[in-house]
Formats: sequence, structure tokens, C-alpha cells
Amino acid sequence: MKTKYLYFLVLPLILSFSRNISGQNSLNQKSIFPAGITIEYGIGNYAVTDDYISTEKYSGSLPYYRLLWTKPHDDYVYHLGIDYRYSSDIKNNNVSTDIYQFTLNQGFNYALPEFTLFNNNAYLYLGPSTELFFYYNNQNIAVSGFDYAQSIASLISLGISSELFYPLSDKFCIETSLDFDLLSLGFRTVDTEETDESPAKLLTVIAATNTVFRLGLRYYLIENLSIKASYLFNLTRISAWEPLLSASDNVVFTLTYGF
Repeated sequence: MKTKYLYFLVLPLILSFSRNISGQNSLNQKSIFPAGITIEYGIGNYAVTDDYISTEKYSGSLPYYRLLWTKPHDDYVYHLGIDYRYSSDIKNNNVSTDIYQFTLNQGFNYALPEFTLFNNNAYLYLGPSTELFFYYNNQNIAVSGFDYAQSIASLISLGISSELFYPLSDKFCIETSLDFDLLSLGFRTVDTEETDESPAKLLTVIAATNTVFRLGLRYYLIENLSIKASYLFNLTRISAWEPLLSASDNVVFTLTYGF
């Protein structure tokens, strides 16, 4: 996960040069949010420790696919996104496992007053979000029946979505976002033979959360078509049952068509 450190080193350099780039006056709070249809693809590292199956860490490459729709309104921007991840190449030594992850997220981002950052205008959006997260771990070992080779976790959550836009010009814009869950209804695979623990629980952010951080640079090819290269970090933590902890960092490429 060395990629994330590169962005934190490069970002101050970009910001230091940005004050010399012209074209800021044509941008405003209503037009800065890249509304429309967005398609994303990412590739990077993934690591998971799922104590229901094993206390050992499994790691590998987990591709990332996302489809996002955003629509601006007078007071807010509505967003609806779905992402999917799958890989059969997550391993611990010679033992592999299949990982499936699915997220459906929607929310409302309200524009806060613009402010000045390094002598340029910056635009912050903040609002509530709801999310359905599903995780499935299918270990490739020879067992009979269900046993301990499969693990399932799911969160239905209320959270916060935030986005920050820092335009460098009419063509370039630095974008960063942070999404995280605050309160969730959690579901988890439990061993019914060994415990009477409930597979469903109401969880606060202390016991469970799915957090996503993004940092990228967008380039507008034309007014309603843009591309973006970004870094994405995803952390999932559930500790109310046998602990589940997964983390991934991806380089993500984005295409957005506005309307």
C-alpha cells in the first residue's frame, strides 16, 4: 500500500503551483460538482483477516468496478453508486480464498460556503448517506458441508459523505472525498453449534464501519466529459463477532459524462 504515500507527497507540490494557473473566475459552486454518469475501474492491493475462518492474513489483488450517478438540485447533489469487487487470487501461502464485495450507496451532498485554500477557492460538500455493504469469503479448502470455509458479513448503514473540490483551472481539479458509516444493522456468520450469539446486531461506529477515502486529479476533455486518476483507500472493520478487518488501496481511473 505504498501508493497512498506518493499522493501525500505530490499533493503539496500541486497546490504550490496551482496559484499560478489561471481560469478560476469561470467556476462556481453550482457547476463544480461533476454531475452525470461515472464509470470507474481500479486495481491494487487487498488484505483481510477474517477470524471466523482463520486468524491468518490473506492478501492479493482485488479489482474494483463502480458505476455512479449524480444529479444536482437547487440545494444539494444526489448521488447513487454501486461497486463490485471479486478475486480468486487472495492467498495465504498456498491456501487461496475467493473474495466478493458489493456496496450500494446513496446520499445527499449539501454545498457549504466556499472558502480560500492556498489563495485559491475550495468547495466543500457534506451530507448524510445510506449504504448496503455485503462481504463473502469462500476459502478454497477441502471440507464437507458449510463448516468454517465460508464467511458472510453485511452492513446496512447510516453515515456521512463528504467531498472537497480544489480547482486549478477550467480543465484541472483536485478532488478528495471521505465516506464512513456511523450506525449499522450488522449481519454475520455465526457458529450455531458452539454459541447462541445472534447473527444480527445494531452496531455503532465503534463496533463496525466501512470507510472509503479518495484523492485524485480530474481533467475536463470537454465541458461535459472528464477523466480522473485517483487513489482509493477502503477500510472495513467489524468487531462485534469474530473480528473481520480488511483494507485495500487502489489506483482508480474514472470517466464521467455530464448532462
